[in-house]
Amino acid sequence: MGKDFISKQFIAGSCYSYILSSQEEALIIDPHISLLDEYVKYLGKAKLKLKYILDTHTHADHFSLAAILKEKFKAPVLMHEKAISEVADRRLKANEELTLGTKRFKVIYAPGHTDDTINIYGEGRLFTGDVLLIGSVGRTDFQNGSPESMFDTLKKLKSLPDETIVFPAHDYKGKKFSKLAKEKETNPFLKQANKEAFVQNARSKRLPKPFNIDNIIRVNQKGEAKSLEMISPKEAREFAAKDPKVKFLDVRSALEYKEIHIKDSINIPIDMLSSKIEELSKSNQTYVVLCRTGNRSPMAADMLLQSGIRSVKVMHGGMTRWQQERLPVIKGESFMSLERQVRIAAGSLVLVGIILAQFVNNAFVWVSIWVSCGLIFAGITNSCLMGMLLMKLPYNKKMYKAKTGGGTCSISQ
Repeated sequence: MGKDFISKQFIAGSCYSYILSSQEEALIIDPHISLLDEYVKYLGKAKLKLKYILDTHTHADHFSLAAILKEKFKAPVLMHEKAISEVADRRLKANEELTLGTKRFKVIYAPGHTDDTINIYGEGRLFTGDVLLIGSVGRTDFQNGSPESMFDTLKKLKSLPDETIVFPAHDYKGKKFSKLAKEKETNPFLKQANKEAFVQNARSKRLPKPFNIDNIIRVNQKGEAKSLEMISPKEAREFAAKDPKVKFLDVRSALEYKEIHIKDSINIPIDMLSSKIEELSKSNQTYVVLCRTGNRSPMAADMLLQSGIRSVKVMHGGMTRWQQERLPVIKGESFMSLERQVRIAAGSLVLVGIILAQFVNNAFVWVSIWVSCGLIFAGITNSCLMGMLLMKLPYNKKMYKAKTGGGTCSISQ
């Protein structure tokens, strides 16, 4: 692998994007609407010229930044030839090569999740979009998706070298990458050798659709994200301080809002926003829309704009960035993370096992041994049975359901 090649991963919630660079040329893969400042900062610091903007497919769960980057950097947008897009400048075909500095990357046509999906392969890395995920694969039930095509695509990807590093466009458990060899061994969908069984399993899934999917696809196809006016947290705070008609509109769940929020902000969860449109339009106010990381707020802003409310801005990075910039917040009732719950439960079981073994019966020491083995297994496999059991508690179901807000792009919900 050449020393002049760098791959940088960016994370926005469960969405991953990448900037690849060689010499002074850069390619950005699956740019996310909330990360403009981060991309600009990185490109500027590394003194890179943005040569290509590439969407692996038409995204259905978040807005693409491609149209905005295209306007800002005058770089072409690349998509597969089957993509229905008014943004794409160059249509890619299977086995084409992209040149970046001294490096070459192969375009792999990878239908299954959608019919316009491509993967990018080179320098020992495979950028899989929503096709091959870590421990799972993309769903096949919308945008001309096909389980038959997905099976064929996975078979094609399995032929790549085992040492290939897989970089997906999504992960819902915080895993950043994987090796193809590991996926062949552990990913149940990649391990499936029977096409009929694979297809039957995929078709049997009844999965919730991503929130506002039709509008998201429309915005991405037409490049309408460039009409969204973005504003940084500091700019938003100054803007609101100068004009009493400016209101922060927080579209996170009520649970998230209760935990921490901006003073005097309005909370309308995004899945309830449509019922409040008329009320908001009559208020004659300007809205700065925010969420947790910047994924839901552009969707909410688009809903307001489409309904005729023109005085709308979107706060970059949401509450996460607001807190990172140490701006004032109102803290309320907090919720214990699943990781903390696991640590408390495991520690309590070990302690109880030791006490019972000491004062009741030596056999209770197996409680502590069982928990210890479970923690070791969780560390090795990066899966936690105790965490999965705790997720079934009503408290956690309510909390985590409220934070996800709809279906994902994974076949494993």
